[in-house]
Amino acid sequence: MSATLKLNRTMPGMLIDIEDRRRTWQVHLDGKPVGTIARNDALELPIEPGHHMLKLTSTGRRSSPERGFDAGGESESAFTCHSQPVWPLMLMALVVPKRWIVLKEQ
Repeated sequence: MSATLKLNRTMPGMLIDIEDRRRTWQVHLDGKPVGTIARNDALELPIEPGHHMLKLTSTGRRSSPERGFDAGGESESAFTCHSQPVWPLMLMALVVPKRWIVLKEQ
């Protein structure tokens, strides 16, 4: 049996960083790169059941916080991701680059 990881990259709010919108983000599962995701794109990956850690990275030190989740049997684990949506949060993310990408479990 294998579970599925679904990841959707959306672009909510008023994004200031035009360059980041053009870049693909690297998807890391359990510390290993497993794919990339582009703007307004979706990614589906078969994964083994069990506990996993998910993280996305952009350029330099820009990334998401690492998120843990449990996948079981034939289940789907779904996440959405995007850059910080408004300028105060984006300004904070410039100081704390590990908060650049928002990663939410659905």
